[in-house]
Amino acid sequence: MTASSPHLSVLVVDDSPGVLLSLHRLLSPHVRVQMASSARAALEVLTPDTALVLSDVRMPGMDGLELARRLREEHPELAVVLMSDVVEDGLRRQARELGVLEVLRKPLQSEALLLALRGWLGIGLGIGLGGGPSDVPASPGVKRPAELQPSTPVLRGLELSFQAAQACVGGVNLLPGVLSSCVFGEQGELIAGSAQLPAQLGAYLGFLCSTSASLSTQLGGQMPMQAVQIEFGDRVMVVCPFGAGVLTALVHDTPAASGVKSWMRMQAGGLDQQPLH
Repeated sequence: MTASSPHLSVLVVDDSPGVLLSLHRLLSPHVRVQMASSARAALEVLTPDTALVLSDVRMPGMDGLELARRLREEHPELAVVLMSDVVEDGLRRQARELGVLEVLRKPLQSEALLLALRGWLGIGLGIGLGGGPSDVPASPGVKRPAELQPSTPVLRGLELSFQAAQACVGGVNLLPGVLSSCVFGEQGELIAGSAQLPAQLGAYLGFLCSTSASLSTQLGGQMPMQAVQIEFGDRVMVVCPFGAGVLTALVHDTPAASGVKSWMRMQAGGLDQQPLH
């Protein structure tokens, strides 16, 4: 688990879904992001490419300090950074004794965190220094500042175009059983489709896709996540990665969702092979 890997990843550990979501949105354009909602889950999702663990201190069950202790014993070469809303001298002393690089105070400052990661991991994160810092976590509906926009995203390098998104949404809406559909961009912004859906939906769907994709490591390989289907009574939501964004459709029932999901997967597969302009 060294920072020299071209596929290095950062494992974020926090029992707050909001913190996980915000840190994923901040870090994923620059490094691969793994997520865990508890310290025990973090120990299970570690991979050889995990270069750094960024963990909350106060969590139910095993806390961040105990996690750092376990990591020092089992993975002494792995970098560990802790974060807490209360940072006292006693906490810093315990962290130093465990070999923790730093204890960061919540809410984290976006630009400061990225600069620190660049030093800890020994890589260039492509960030600018012109703007002021913004807090993490941020509202899922708020776009990332322009100075933090990646020049070369690591996870998915395709840029969504309005025309391609509109064409895809138009095709989905013609399928039997579809009530509405949307394409959301990398930052959760609406690219095409219904503007009546909640503004935060795109960010949460992106988080859902990323979480689902990380499960592939638990299935014995790096299989790409193709689609997620969620059933809500008589409504079904189908979600599929689409370039650097997310394609979603709300479908009337489960039988109709099967055909919609197949169509969406085919469209996403073709998009991955042809960069959009």
